Amino acid sequence: MARIYVIDDDAQLLRMVGMMLQRGGHVTTLINDPTEGLEAMRRERPDLVVLDVMMPYLNGHDLARQIRATKGLEDLPILILTARTQEVDRQTALSSGADDYLSKPVSFQELMDRIDVLLHRQDEDVSAEQNGLVLAFYGLRGGRGQTTLAVNVAASLRRLSQQEICLVDFGPLGSQSLMHFRLPAPSSWVDLAMVGELDWAGLLECTRVHSSGVRLLPVPAPLHAPMLPTAEMVQQVVDVLRKQTAVTVLDLPPVVNPAFRAALSVADMAFQVLTPDLVSVQTAVQLSQVLTQHQIKPRQRLFILNHVAPDAQLPKTAVERGLDARIALEVAYDANQMLALTQGIPLALTKSDSAIPAFAGKLAHALWQHAVANTS
Repeated sequence: MARIYVIDDDAQLLRMVGMMLQRGGHVTTLINDPTEGLEAMRRERPDLVVLDVMMPYLNGHDLARQIRATKGLEDLPILILTARTQEVDRQTALSSGADDYLSKPVSFQELMDRIDVLLHRQDEDVSAEQNGLVLAFYGLRGGRGQTTLAVNVAASLRRLSQQEICLVDFGPLGSQSLMHFRLPAPSSWVDLAMVGELDWAGLLECTRVHSSGVRLLPVPAPLHAPMLPTAEMVQQVVDVLRKQTAVTVLDLPPVVNPAFRAALSVADMAFQVLTPDLVSVQTAVQLSQVLTQHQIKPRQRLFILNHVAPDAQLPKTAVERGLDARIALEVAYDANQMLALTQGIPLALTKSDSAIPAFAGKLAHALWQHAVANTS
């Protein structure tokens, strides 16, 4: 829960944004005069401020500049919310001192995701030593291609960075990631329980390294005695990997168990994978409701619409309406994936220029830029 000021001269939009933020669990102060808003911030600093651009006497850009010039407010998170959608407007907002820019109309989920990211940047509990980026791929329905995307993004990150990249498979018994890489698995995360106090050396004993350089911590084989990872184990694994790897990719189970909740809570970016069909959209909506009920808020959540069949049941616009959220990433159907799985070579490691390696390469490039920026 955060204290958020919303400043907008449009009373209707002011109330609408205020209701969205309150629905997301935040405490809001609604202000329709930018000058009064600045004075209120000087008296009592909020956790974040949402500004409209088009306001009389003092527009949002000028207000953002004055906030940055005010002692005690120099690092206050600022989100510009405006009807303007051109690239020049985004650049103007950022150059005026805003931390992020969002064009109207805005969905509840998109607003919450941006707010969560900005608040996370202010989180003083995140250790400066923890520089490794942690990604989570998740969803509650099988057949979405979640592991395929996690594997190919990990492989693309390794190829691009030539740094330590680890894929952790917290999926159901029987590791799909092992099939993608065609690796033996004499050990898994179950063996971590026998290591004692977990450290990098102990974790290395339970991982396998693919010829590409991707390190894999697999799920137990189906014949292994059933065991679920605990929230404490997930936290320990991530703590170690943050300090030892450039990027950790978590492939989460299709069930909201303690491991699932812990992983989403510590991930820097969470990618919810769904397919363009009615059941997948309904399941994604139900999962979003569960996350809200349990107050599980990933630091940044993005939806990936993955086409696992040549014909889509629903268009992207219908999926977005069903989710009440924007689809940030979309993967076209890739007929080469079945052959890649049969051969045990992720498409990102081949010369294929089809949909999956193109997507994984583009996302890996953006993620690596983000990782480098955070460590510089």
